[in-house]
Amino acid sequence: MLVDINGGSGVDTVGFAGLRADYNITTGAGGYAVLPKSGAIGGLKLLANVERFKFSDSTVNVEYDSVVQALYVAYFGRAADHAGMQSFQDQLARLGAPRDIAGISAAYNTNPGLHKLIDSFSASAESDALYPDGTGAFVEAVFKNVLGRSPAEAGLAFWSEAIDSGALSRANAAMSIMSGALQNLTPQGLLDAQRIGNTLAVASDFTLAIDRPAEIAGYGTTLAASMVRTMLATVTAGSDVEAFHAVIKTMLAVMSGELHTTLDAPESPDAPPLLLVGVAPAAWEGGLA
Repeated sequence: MLVDINGGSGVDTVGFAGLRADYNITTGAGGYAVLPKSGAIGGLKLLANVERFKFSDSTVNVEYDSVVQALYVAYFGRAADHAGMQSFQDQLARLGAPRDIAGISAAYNTNPGLHKLIDSFSASAESDALYPDGTGAFVEAVFKNVLGRSPAEAGLAFWSEAIDSGALSRANAAMSIMSGALQNLTPQGLLDAQRIGNTLAVASDFTLAIDRPAEIAGYGTTLAASMVRTMLATVTAGSDVEAFHAVIKTMLAVMSGELHTTLDAPESPDAPPLLLVGVAPAAWEGGLA
């Protein structure tokens, strides 16, 4: 597909007439599409290296979109919520964090603010519930969540030894495994990278589809998080990302209360609320101004 606009280096903004809710924003090969929901002529089919989309009522920032989604998928198994996406992008920008997954994982040991930010994901109740105790079981669960498969015996031994020896912290393990898969050029590595790319694209499309107050509020329960986690678990290396758009639309209709299905049953009174990590200003942000 031909690129309509390529912003190149730096942080670029493209403006659109109308409200944010008038447009669908979706990921594409090398960028984003911003198209009117009405089907009317207008919008742009592919914007590459453009970090902000400005509408009459708000601006959508995607500068750290893929990184934030990678953190959410790696530590929570789900797509970012609306407020979390905004908050973490702001924090990453103030930290001068890399915009790629490998860079984020590598900077964990050299950027104190980023170190604490990633630790906040790992130490959260949601991540703790997703991953079991015991190094071997933990590595198995990370592989299943991030790569959609069990590790080979050699891979399980390698990552378990790295954690047990102290060479790799448990907090940074999920991002390191994801980063390692993206740099692995073996046939299995290429499949893993494709699966990661598809998963992050579907996660991004989900978060970008949340553009109304009812949807923002709807994606704030443990049931909603579980629904998205289940959807992402079905993504494979061969998945058609666009095929998930209809699924996302239906899920948001259920979460917002506009569509009632068996999935829309009330949660158990014992179910805890979804704790959104990073929405409030972090304790270490005071020294970042």
